[in-house]
Amino acid sequence: MGNLSNCGCGVCEIEKSIVAELEFDVSKNRYGELVAGRLLLLTYPTPAELVAQLHACRNGRDPHHISDRIFVELLNDQIFASHWELLERLLLLIFIPAVHATVRQVSNRYPFLPREDIAQHALTTLLHSLRSEDWRMRRSHFAFSMARGLRRSTFEWAGREFRSTSQFAAQEIGETLPSAQTAEEAFERNAVLRNFLSLCQKRAYLTPEELNLLIEFKLRATSGNGLTDPSDRSSNIFRQRLKRLMNKLRRLAGTTGKQESR
Repeated sequence: MGNLSNCGCGVCEIEKSIVAELEFDVSKNRYGELVAGRLLLLTYPTPAELVAQLHACRNGRDPHHISDRIFVELLNDQIFASHWELLERLLLLIFIPAVHATVRQVSNRYPFLPREDIAQHALTTLLHSLRSEDWRMRRSHFAFSMARGLRRSTFEWAGREFRSTSQFAAQEIGETLPSAQTAEEAFERNAVLRNFLSLCQKRAYLTPEELNLLIEFKLRATSGNGLTDPSDRSSNIFRQRLKRLMNKLRRLAGTTGKQESR
């Protein structure tokens, strides 16, 4: 059905599964019942042709607002009540490209978030929206409103995930790690901080000199060299530089999430 993606992500696997299911004779028969008596839908004798038409409309080829007319017929109360299982699969296929685009955009903005988590949230949002009476009762801009709502919801979710991670990182930056912690806890703390610092460096919030300062601090702490001798002028300068850097990181951890979600 159309040109399926070969990227192998979870979204594409769902798409392939639905396409395969719609090739069964029972699905084709149900589709025939769904479009029976509806002149516009009868123009598309197979699910593949209907989905292809709506994907073409998504790409800007919709001079006569065909997509809105198709959605009005598809979401007719009688069809909705008696053919929901098939209709839901068709709608998922129709909006899979919007899900894929949203996942890609959010993943590019928030590279530390697992792509599968982003996809799961986007698909859950899509299913919830498809079942929304407000959306079904529209008379125009079905695809636009769905895609816009999907992007907004997923970006807002990603922003919350980022802020929660940043706040955790800020706490870790400002506090001494407890000496008694499991290997799993230590690994999780290390991963969060690495993600945060990597993102800061990628966004040019950290200079190479500042990153080197953090490395030097880690080396001193690991080697057991103290930083508390008041007579050691070099240590005092180092502490002041480190203090300013820590304050900067705390500010970034508290504000970067807001900047990223704009």
